[in-house]
Amino acid sequence: FLVLEYAPCGDLFQAMNFHGLPSRFDATVYAAQVAIALSHLHALGYVYRDLKPENILIDAGGYIRIVDFGFAKVIERGKRSFTLCGTPEYLAPETVLQAGHTHAVDYWALGILIFEMVAGKPPFSDDDMRSVYHVRELEVRRRLQL
Repeated sequence: FLVLEYAPCGDLFQAMNFHGLPSRFDATVYAAQVAIALSHLHALGYVYRDLKPENILIDAGGYIRIVDFGFAKVIERGKRSFTLCGTPEYLAPETVLQAGHTHAVDYWALGILIFEMVAGKPPFSDDDMRSVYHVRELEVRRRLQL
């Protein structure tokens, strides 16, 4: 069991579904807090690899807590990981292609999170997860050939 401090506002996913999209100010504050948290994790050598609204709790003061470190991994600077893991809509191109990823995949996911907070859904989504992987893989390969 893991004991966390109480986060009465629930997670960001619930907040966006029940209360609507955050204001631009709130989205900016959440994004900045996530960026700081990721920067701290990266300084310790960890890559998070599962950033999404469901894994961001909000406390009574409006501060975030990142939870669920099931996919987190230590990756040494200059090294790569080839593990395919994470939420499909949030995966960076190098993860989809299994070309080896670094800490940068967390910042890709942060960009997806910001888009979702503003637009209401991730930019890469479909009811069929296989099509999400397939379309993104084709797009990445097309861009690499340019």
